[in-house]
Amino acid sequence: MRDVTLSAEIRTRLGKGGARQLRRAGKVPAILYGGAEPPVPIAVEKARVLEIFRKYGHTSIFSLALDGHTVPVIIKDWQLDPITGVLLHVDFLRVDLSKPTRVKVPVELVGEASGVRRGGLLDFATHELEIECLPMEIPSRLQVDVSALEIGDHIAVKDLQLGDRIRVLDDPERVIVSVLAPRVAEEEAAVAPTMPVEPEVIKKGKAEEEKE
Repeated sequence: MRDVTLSAEIRTRLGKGGARQLRRAGKVPAILYGGAEPPVPIAVEKARVLEIFRKYGHTSIFSLALDGHTVPVIIKDWQLDPITGVLLHVDFLRVDLSKPTRVKVPVELVGEASGVRRGGLLDFATHELEIECLPMEIPSRLQVDVSALEIGDHIAVKDLQLGDRIRVLDDPERVIVSVLAPRVAEEEAAVAPTMPVEPEVIKKGKAEEEKE
């Protein structure tokens, strides 16, 4: 658990008007839920939330200070403006440190695949996995070593070696990363001289030459 405390206040004005007012004040509307307690609408400082995101990611457990009490929480979800990317809302989940919890963790590839050195193409298909474990054992990321992958090889969820304390909830057959064979350029079809038709790839090449 991180030695980090985020201060929060209970939201008294709900709805879009209240949310806009909070954002003008540099705050973000949020919700605190989970456990035996009912959900509580709260507000937190946007700059402080973004600082926690940058330093620790969204899988770290920290303390939320509210109404004279502190509770361990994790950032369960968040909403961004689809155009500006501005943080609009955050969901905080109360965490019972003695019980397993579910969280999505990013996947990080380690090493260089042998097949890539032979001309293969690395296909990183799954960037995030949902896991279940005790809160204090949540990893910041799941590292997957791709060094031994040859062309045609892949690593699926079932191939991960995470021990008995971490359970991946995604489909065991889900492919995380693979090495594809090099693409072979297709031969251009013969074109009658009276009806010249150029493949799109040639048109793009000519357009780039003209720009140069």
